[in-house]
Amino acid sequence: MKKGDIVRAILEAGIWYVFTWYLLYVLKNPVELWFAALVLLVLMYAGVLICPWVRYTSSWRRMVGKE
Repeated sequence: MKKGDIVRAILEAGIWYVFTWYLLYVLKNPVELWFAALVLLVLMYAGVLICPWVRYTSSWRRMVGKE
């Protein structure tokens, strides 16, 4: 793995940690449902898109026009 991939993997782990923490918080405390859903959706998309292994798939290369 390249240095950038390691940094992305650490960021991804941090994003998924925050996602899990916030999900548990939402399940335990009364919150605005629409806002909690939006935050969880954004965190989920960020976690998937920053994943270094996603960048090596052929689907990703086709999406960004490199194949």
